[in-house]
Amino acid sequence: MMQKAASLYDSGDDFGAAEAANMAKYAAGEAAIASLDQAIQTHGGGGLTQEYGLAAMLGAARIARVAPVSREMILNFVSQHSLGLPRSY
Repeated sequence: MMQKAASLYDSGDDFGAAEAANMAKYAAGEAAIASLDQAIQTHGGGGLTQEYGLAAMLGAARIARVAPVSREMILNFVSQHSLGLPRSY
């Protein structure tokens, strides 16, 4: 997705690049949280100890999910511009 966004941007399609970049950011943030949650679940209570380092990654994954644009704003952008739904905010 990110390669498609970069390709669109390089070709001068700013709107297509914004749409693809928003989708890539959303997918990456969701994948990071899901995989980290599974890793913590797999290790049980030990998953949050400093020994495994997963707790430190939890903060970074949350930041990637909400900064600089929250996932809700990404979903609003995609629904309005890609799906043609009315503005929801």
